[in-house]
Amino acid sequence: MSAIKLIAIDLDDTLLHDDISVSDYTKKVLKSAMDKGVKIVIATGRMFQAARPWGQAIGLGDVPMICYTGSMTGLCERGKVLRDVRIDYDLALEILSVIREHGWYAHTYIDDELYVPFRDERTDAYEKQCGVKAHVAGDDFYTPKKAPTKILVCDYDMEVMKEIESVLRTGYADKVGQVKSKPFFFEMNNKECSKGNAVKALAETYGIEPSEIMAFGNGNNDASMLRMAGSSFAVANASPSAKEAAKGLTDSNNEDGVAKAIARYVLEAR
Repeated sequence: MSAIKLIAIDLDDTLLHDDISVSDYTKKVLKSAMDKGVKIVIATGRMFQAARPWGQAIGLGDVPMICYTGSMTGLCERGKVLRDVRIDYDLALEILSVIREHGWYAHTYIDDELYVPFRDERTDAYEKQCGVKAHVAGDDFYTPKKAPTKILVCDYDMEVMKEIESVLRTGYADKVGQVKSKPFFFEMNNKECSKGNAVKALAETYGIEPSEIMAFGNGNNDASMLRMAGSSFAVANASPSAKEAAKGLTDSNNEDGVAKAIARYVLEAR
């Protein structure tokens, strides 16, 4: 294994426990890695504003945070957005028209703000999970003034989700990036954006090669960075696609699997 110079870590169900907490052990291990010169990067599907409080709570400092599954990169403490790659505007309008036609519930993310066409229990659950406030746009939701960074379609009925996935994959798989980050979330972003591409591009600015990157994830949207990184681990609770993409496995998110792997393969190796 090459000496690790950068570690990219997913948040939900990977670094964070199921109760959305981070253990003191994990905080200590991450700080020790940073003290040894290793760069820590958060790579999440979350909004930037929803990810920043966790970077701050862990005490990582002004580290880069790759958000929206690779579409936006910003600095944790300063809140400065370094990169925001959006879906083509006309294409976004076309997709939103399809969503409206089918009556599906969806989110758009514009300038790091969350927009919904109407509120229901899904809005409440998302706000609670992510610590953000949604803007209810009504009919204007389907004709935003700016292109969105991401479009998310959500339904707790798995039969409806099958229809959502079928329609949107058939019509747009070659035009936008698509991933199911959770069984009830179908997400779309710019075709060129993924966690893997974003982590690799950021590493290049530091002169770091993929072989010197370690990555951790649990979900389908982590697979690209797990494949790209020279060293990568799926947590025990990961999806089959994440486990297949990773080079190795570690303990679950509730068992501090990320910190244990860093302690063993980075700290003890130095």
